[in-house]
Amino acid sequence: MGFLQLFSGVSWAAESKAAEGKKAPEAKQAAEEPALGPRTVKIAVVLDKLTKFEIGPGTFNSEFFVFTGCDTEPCVTDPDVSNGKVVSKEKVADLPTLKIFRVKAELEANVDLSEFPFDKHTLPITLTDKDDDVTYVSDPALLTQFKMPSVNPEIRLAGWNVDTVLMPRVVTHKLEGGLEFKEASFDLPIARPVLASFFKTLVPVFFMIFVAGFTLLLKAKSAAGRLTAATGGLMTVVMFHLSATSSLPPLGYLTRMDKFMLATYFVYLVNIFFAVAIVRFDEKKNEKFAELAYLIAGGAVPGLALVAWLSVFLKVV
Repeated sequence: MGFLQLFSGVSWAAESKAAEGKKAPEAKQAAEEPALGPRTVKIAVVLDKLTKFEIGPGTFNSEFFVFTGCDTEPCVTDPDVSNGKVVSKEKVADLPTLKIFRVKAELEANVDLSEFPFDKHTLPITLTDKDDDVTYVSDPALLTQFKMPSVNPEIRLAGWNVDTVLMPRVVTHKLEGGLEFKEASFDLPIARPVLASFFKTLVPVFFMIFVAGFTLLLKAKSAAGRLTAATGGLMTVVMFHLSATSSLPPLGYLTRMDKFMLATYFVYLVNIFFAVAIVRFDEKKNEKFAELAYLIAGGAVPGLALVAWLSVFLKVV
């Protein structure tokens, strides 16, 4: 409520000043206005609401306020979004050199899930004016004078940590013939909670490997039971992998989770290989080689697991 009350005060002040301007004589209003041409307009954005973020298509709904300011009169602006579509737009304040719009829009973002389950994304609000002669330049001072944050502190997005500041940047589009035009973009960084992602996706696998590690303590004579536990554990890990990534859209690349699970599969297969070798040597009554395979497995399986997982988390692969 504090955020909305603050903006209501801004709107009231702006409307009061606008009302005072309307009291000017009609003759003054009819005065000749300077010709409008290429001009630079200051802009700032206050993000008020954020909903329906879909990682598949990369779409999200947002509601925000657009502040546009000019150095001189007349100040004629008509902001529009270029990475989506405007659902509704209304002018909530109309001062001689300051305009404030309330915009509801359906927007799009480029979503990269290669670091899932620790992925981070940027939700942009890219603005342009319907008048091609207007170039927007970010100016945080438009918000500073009203003591307003760029992001409503009450914003929540289920399953994500939302940054508290919009990051302004300039998007330049180059056309044929050396022509180019620029747009103002205000980016909101979001990220999955690290602790929750770790416990929901990685910890179960660590426990599966931990249980499998205990089978390495079984003597060579118990290799058959060890083999049964390893093969059953591998099937469990595969099913967990499918469950953990079922919420993701079809991707043409491997995520960090996929690479971690592939490394885990490799560890399980090595463990199964040694278990089979021990069983075969034991069947041939070759106790010497069975014991040797048992000792090698005790060091090779944990060592390979450590190397494989470090390669994934250190982004070697």
